[in-house]
Amino acid sequence: MIGRLRLRVGLACALLAAPWSARASGGVAADLDLPRPDGRYAVGTRTIVLTDSQRQRDLLVTFWYPAGATKASPASYMGATTAAAVAGEWTVVAGFERRVRTNARSEAPVLEGGPFPVVLLEHGSGVVPAAYTVLAEGLASRGLVVAATNHPPDSLIAVYPDGHELRSAPYWPLDADRRAQGVAIGKFAEDVLVRDARFVLDRLAAAARSDPFWKGRLDLSRVGIAGHSMGGTTAAVATRVEPRIVAGANLDGSTFPGMNGDVRPVEVRKPFLFLMTEEHAAGPDHGREYSGKASDSYYVVLPGADHMCFTDVRLVQARLGRNAPADGGAFERALLALESTRTLVGQFFGKYLQGDVAPVLDAPVRVDRK
Repeated sequence: MIGRLRLRVGLACALLAAPWSARASGGVAADLDLPRPDGRYAVGTRTIVLTDSQRQRDLLVTFWYPAGATKASPASYMGATTAAAVAGEWTVVAGFERRVRTNARSEAPVLEGGPFPVVLLEHGSGVVPAAYTVLAEGLASRGLVVAATNHPPDSLIAVYPDGHELRSAPYWPLDADRRAQGVAIGKFAEDVLVRDARFVLDRLAAAARSDPFWKGRLDLSRVGIAGHSMGGTTAAVATRVEPRIVAGANLDGSTFPGMNGDVRPVEVRKPFLFLMTEEHAAGPDHGREYSGKASDSYYVVLPGADHMCFTDVRLVQARLGRNAPADGGAFERALLALESTRTLVGQFFGKYLQGDVAPVLDAPVRVDRK
């Protein structure tokens, strides 16, 4: 049973970064500056390859983290090959990645001090980790180390430093019924995606002891996981089975398709945040498949948001889409959804990983739409 129900009407809350929003609303600009992170730290980023020799699996992992003073170059939004694949999926202009400006510095040193809690960030099917840059930069600016793994073949594309790439491919029987497909998807989540997450944690634990870049900077006693769509399912399963994960967040994900009548509820028994669209929440089962620790669970609905509003997609489309609207309304709606998402997720992990207060998440109100 969900201990605290928050059903919010509208996205306009005091949590929004109003000055940035006002600057952006004066007209549709040619380029896109991603919204400034809402924490107090500068942000660094780097991408590495972790090799699981036992499974013969190479994982690209992108980190965002609190950064120290640096003259490092601004980080690119995503590589050209990845962007070319993404452009068709997002219906945005070719070369859009050169027109998106991030807030992070590439290969900046980790901020002195710490160690910092770690949050694993899990992408949805057919998406790439860069699509969560606004959320990741926000979490890093709040003093969290974010590790976002690219999980082929569930990601749209994975491009490795030597130039080879892996494209998205179905890992379920295409000609089977929905339940059989759901069983296959569930097996992939448990046998591949969750194992990837646990492997990354193993490698981070080793890096915290001996890697010059990370030594003394990672607190593996305070680990969270957040995921969107299929990544939300991964986050829920990983929170349930991995003892090192103390809190999880599911952004509009569910249990495996076709199995909703068979598996309910899945008991997570740890602090858990559900952040859902109205469409997902409206069904008799969706969004309620997992239950967290009763007194530390949140069920939040973002009215007016769609499934991809938890990513950067709608913001990029509104500014750099091939058919971008001229009135700016789509841009403002996308910005509100993203800022709401990063504030709620940030306060959730701030509370359970950093001991902070969560004034928006714990606001003493309940508003039900009639």
